[in-house]
Amino acid sequence: MKKKLLLPMAAALLLLFADSQEKLRLINRQIEEVQARLQASKRDKSSILNDIYALELQAETTVIELNRVNLLVGDARSRITRKQREEEALRGRIRDSLENVRRILRVLYKMGELGYVKLFVNIGSLDQLFRNYRLIVSLMDDKIMEIRTIRRDILKLQKVQAEMQAELGRLDGLKNEKSGKLARLRGLRQEKLEMIARINRERDLNSRLLDELKAESENLTRFLDQRSAVPVPEAVDLGPMRGRLAWPLRGTVISSFGKKKSARFDTYTMNNGIEIKPERSDEIRAVGGGEVLFCDYFKGYGNLIILQHAGNFHTLYGHCDRFLKNPGDRVATGEVIALAGNSGSLYGKALYFEIRRDLKPMDPLPWLAKK
Repeated sequence: MKKKLLLPMAAALLLLFADSQEKLRLINRQIEEVQARLQASKRDKSSILNDIYALELQAETTVIELNRVNLLVGDARSRITRKQREEEALRGRIRDSLENVRRILRVLYKMGELGYVKLFVNIGSLDQLFRNYRLIVSLMDDKIMEIRTIRRDILKLQKVQAEMQAELGRLDGLKNEKSGKLARLRGLRQEKLEMIARINRERDLNSRLLDELKAESENLTRFLDQRSAVPVPEAVDLGPMRGRLAWPLRGTVISSFGKKKSARFDTYTMNNGIEIKPERSDEIRAVGGGEVLFCDYFKGYGNLIILQHAGNFHTLYGHCDRFLKNPGDRVATGEVIALAGNSGSLYGKALYFEIRRDLKPMDPLPWLAKK
């Protein structure tokens, strides 16, 4: 009966191990991909946007490494739990075996030397003689077997305890590694904040950043222009929806559309979209049905997802933390496509949102439903 129960349990443990190994493989692949991007960014010409991108890639690598450490911590804790259960089972078996030995010794003690003699006197038949003899031999054999079982289980228990101590040591090492990576992540995020503060303080840096943002905006327009505008079945034409589009994210507008003047530096910038700071949820939803045209990092916009709609409309969602869709995916109106983040953002966690018609940016606010 016990063997039948052990088989499914062993199979379940193998499945868990396989699942963990697959997750670890995927995490390692993510680390390799981000590291490749980081190396490529180092080969690019020096720029403020590129420096911000490099910091974000280092932070992303650290986050993925933290996921890897958390996975290994979970595995170590699972193994420790299994070892604790194994230790408990072995201790129970040893207690049972000791009790069996005590019981046998009590029987033999009560019989004493004369007890053995009594078993062989007044025997009425040869069969009874053999039965009494086998009883004595059986008691002695049982005692020897139980002692051997105790010795074997004690050795197993010592091995399990040693393995559990090794796992506890490994767990402590992983916890220290996690603490180090969390400290590094905090340092990278602080470095980005200091860089943004420096840009806002120094005219030359601010001027360079504005030039780079303008160049990247032009690159984005060229990119959209080069992509073939193949009609998307079931895509929504946003034209008739002016003033009725649902907001892509519940929050507060912290940066509006259009030409803006910097009071500090007496310079002007053109904002092709709006920035929305999330309030209750980070979920970003498609304002209309369409197809994912682009889903990747774009300098100046961070993690950017672009939807193509009918009527030659595009909607752009930048600064994402995580994508929930892939290029080529069809999405419905109101479907969650990403989570808000601070990639490429100078405002912290926010959503950068654009609406373009015939590649021309339009103020999103008149298109969105009034709150």
